[in-house]
Amino acid sequence: MKLIDGELKPLLNKSIYYGLVLEAIARGRKHFNEIREYITLRLNKYVAPGEVERALSNLMKMSIVSRVTHGEYEIMDPIIRMKFSQV
Repeated sequence: MKLIDGELKPLLNKSIYYGLVLEAIARGRKHFNEIREYITLRLNKYVAPGEVERALSNLMKMSIVSRVTHGEYEIMDPIIRMKFSQV
């Protein structure tokens, strides 16, 4: 896991939303609204849909997250999925 931590650290330092999106998906929130609600609850503040959309879009461009159906997302790497499910 330390290797994964090291590789993901630069990404996670760019935006708090990257880690929270990965955590939400890894913990079973697969749909956009569920992911956004999870982040809102974790931060205890309103989170604009655009913030979540931007994080999801960037994670998809990096091939960390994929859209499996309309509005449903998954983490592609099982090790990253496992790491964020245990946060």
